[in-house]
Amino acid sequence: MRRFLKYMYAVLLTAAAGVYLVWRVKDTVPYDHGMVSVILGWILLAAEILGCIELLLFIWFYATAGRKQPEKSETGHPAVDVMVPTCGEPVELLRHTLTACLAMRWEGEVKVWLLDDADRSKMKALAEELGVGYYARKKRTNAKAGNLNAALRKTHAPLIAFFDADMAPHEDFLEKTVPYMGKDVGFVQTPQSFTNPDLFQSAFACGKGIPNEQDFFYQSIEPARNHIRAVVLAGSNMLISRQALVDVGGFVTGTLTEDFATGIEIQKKGYGCVALTETLAEGLSPESLGALIRQRKRWARGCIQSGRKTKLLTCKGLTFAQRMSYLMAVSYWYFPVKRLIYIAAPVLYSLFGIALMRCDLRSAVMYWLPMFVLTGIGIPLFSGRTRSVGWSMFYEICLTPFLFFPVLSETFGIRKTEFQVTEKSGRSDWKGSMLLAHLGISAVLAAALVRSVQMSLEGQTFLYTMLIAWNIYHLYLFVTGALFICACKKERAVKAAWEPVQRIGKADPLLLKLPRLVISLFR
Repeated sequence: MRRFLKYMYAVLLTAAAGVYLVWRVKDTVPYDHGMVSVILGWILLAAEILGCIELLLFIWFYATAGRKQPEKSETGHPAVDVMVPTCGEPVELLRHTLTACLAMRWEGEVKVWLLDDADRSKMKALAEELGVGYYARKKRTNAKAGNLNAALRKTHAPLIAFFDADMAPHEDFLEKTVPYMGKDVGFVQTPQSFTNPDLFQSAFACGKGIPNEQDFFYQSIEPARNHIRAVVLAGSNMLISRQALVDVGGFVTGTLTEDFATGIEIQKKGYGCVALTETLAEGLSPESLGALIRQRKRWARGCIQSGRKTKLLTCKGLTFAQRMSYLMAVSYWYFPVKRLIYIAAPVLYSLFGIALMRCDLRSAVMYWLPMFVLTGIGIPLFSGRTRSVGWSMFYEICLTPFLFFPVLSETFGIRKTEFQVTEKSGRSDWKGSMLLAHLGISAVLAAALVRSVQMSLEGQTFLYTMLIAWNIYHLYLFVTGALFICACKKERAVKAAWEPVQRIGKADPLLLKLPRLVISLFR
């Protein structure tokens, strides 16, 4: 019954989205306002179409996924090589991770390897102290992918577990993952869970009162992809078949997200994949705003690079569902472009009289409102309440100014392939310049709001009411985003500031948390 209701909801939302898009194409493009309005109007419409496609794919994956768990196989007790790549992380961080790796229970042979791409004597000494294998390349080409590929040639176990330098596995990691490695399974991916609050939880001083930003991906999106065999390989906390890696020539090089590209190549060869929702390893979320921004730039550029590298649109070996799922993973990183287009629409009309669409109250109620309401209801329910429309928009708004130009430059072929390790030292790298984009956009939105209010006083219409509403909402988000950036200046102090906020931490709108954020800035 539950699955039937999800299916019916997906049908209803699809119908509402279809009606909305037909109306947008047929009746709202401002052909009578000049060429500039027509061009910008079609750009806005294209962004909305892409957003609707992403939403519907997400909902349909959930509606058709069911609740069936991945199947286990009789695998015996094969040998496992455990690889921990490092390139400059603190010694004590690696000590913690390696000790956890050595403590994993398994009846078969287990060999732990420290892959030191910085070739540091301290790391070699640590490996000798703990009794783990040590490998350092002489020529450090192709960053992390090159490091892992070099180690593959020095090891022999049929299964390989990979952990980032800060990701410490639980004792039962192998016991819980190896049984899923049947003969046709290429890899098993487990969640990346974190022992410290992420920056959003820290800034609002409510710990686990709001879900970790990454929970939506690992607890909702990844398991929903099990039934179409399109799980994203995420670089850590994963178990991979050596034969699968050999068949694809090792980890894919020439991209900043070698894990994502390699997972796709493994799928092309016909291997299955499994995503588990149980936390089997824990690490550190980025502890500074600069580290978070660098990490997300790398993910955004890397996913776009991987889409090209794997030829997602034209390659053979993927089903239609797999292809759509992976394309959705790439298109997600265009959210900075979509967000700024949405924000620009009311601003352009308010300040310059450039109309990007035509609409009246009756049409908005008939065509836009049903889809808006259904989306607001569906996302929290289908994501297991790890995400809502409000929090999704806030996460994206905070990062939009930092990712907009990297995404555009990567799209137009201005590539960046230098791999930067996400720093987990906790050192603050906050700069006042990080605020400039949010403050600048806020100033433009404030000017647009003042102008839209003036136009409303001169002649009250539904259009001016909508302009005021959207300008207020976007201004609120960017001002709150600026406050978030300010709060990140005192990451450590804010983290320990207050106990989690009961259930209010999961509620929308964000306005409920704004006072707590403002107060935390002055603690």
